[in-house]
Amino acid sequence: MENGKWKIRLHNFFEEMLFYPKWYHWPLIILLLPFSLIYMTVIHFKFPRKFEDLGIPIVSVGNIIIGGSGKTPFSIALANKFEKYKPAVVMRGYGRKSSGCLIVSEWGDIKTDVETSGDEAMEIALKTNALVIVSENRKAGILKAKEMGAGFVILDDGFDKPFKKLNIVLDVKIKNPFCIPAGGYRYPRLALRFADMVLKEGRDFQRIVNCPEGDILVSAISKPERLLKYCDMPYKFFPDHYVFKKEDILEFENKTVVTTMKDYVKLSKFNLNLKVIELNVNINGNILKQIEQYLVKLHKKG
Repeated sequence: MENGKWKIRLHNFFEEMLFYPKWYHWPLIILLLPFSLIYMTVIHFKFPRKFEDLGIPIVSVGNIIIGGSGKTPFSIALANKFEKYKPAVVMRGYGRKSSGCLIVSEWGDIKTDVETSGDEAMEIALKTNALVIVSENRKAGILKAKEMGAGFVILDDGFDKPFKKLNIVLDVKIKNPFCIPAGGYRYPRLALRFADMVLKEGRDFQRIVNCPEGDILVSAISKPERLLKYCDMPYKFFPDHYVFKKEDILEFENKTVVTTMKDYVKLSKFNLNLKVIELNVNINGNILKQIEQYLVKLHKKG
C-alpha cells in the first residue's frame, strides 16, 4: 500500500513538471533537455510525408501535448452530431487488458467490458451510438470500420498517422515549453502547421460542465486539478488511466463519490454511491459546417 502511495506521488511530481513546473523542477528539466532534442530529431524524420487513401472519410482528433486536451468529449460530440453519417470511432484503447483489433460497441450494442476496451473507448461506447473499435494498428481498425459499413471514421489521436484525413488538432498551451521528456509537448508548436484545423477551447468549442453535489471528488484523468474549477469539495486524485483496486476505494464506501464518466466505467464495479460529472462539448457552428463539407464532398466522390 505504501509502495502504491509513492508511485502516485512520483507520478504527480512528473505530471506537475511536464505541464506547470515549479522552481524545484527546473534543474531536472534542464538535465533532460538534450534528450528532448534527440527526441525532436527522431520525430522530425518519422513524421509522415506520404498519406494513404483508405477509401473512407477520416476525421482525426489529435493534439500536440501528452494527454488532457479534451479529445474524448470532442469525439463524442462529433459522433453524436454526425450520427446520420454512421460514424465509427477508432482508437488505440490505452490501458486495456487486450490486444489486436476488437469491436467495443456495434452501433450502440456494447460487446465487451472496460478491462478489454480501455476506459476512454468504453466512455465513448456508452455516450454514442457509434461503432467503436480499438486497435493498436489504426489502419486495421479503419479498414474494419469500413468493412462494417461505417460512413466515416473519427480517428482518436491521429495527428501523425499516415492516412488522408481531415487533421484536427485541439490546441492547449502549457507552461513548460519543451518536448518530452523535459516537457509535456509531444510535438513542438511549429508542428501545428501540419494540421488542417487548429481549434481552441473557448473560441471554437466550449465545455459545458455540471458537477453534482457529493462528499468527495475521485478521479484518474490527466491533469485532474482542472476539475476543481467546477467541483468545490474534498478530492483524491490518481494517475491517468489508473486501474482502481478494492483497497483504493475503502475510504469512500460510506460517502457520495463524484467522478468523471471516464472514471465511472471503472468504479461502477464497486459498491459505491457514485455521481457522474455531466460534461458536454458545444462545437461552434462554423467548425461543424467545415467538417460536414469535408464529409459531404468525400461521400459524393465515393
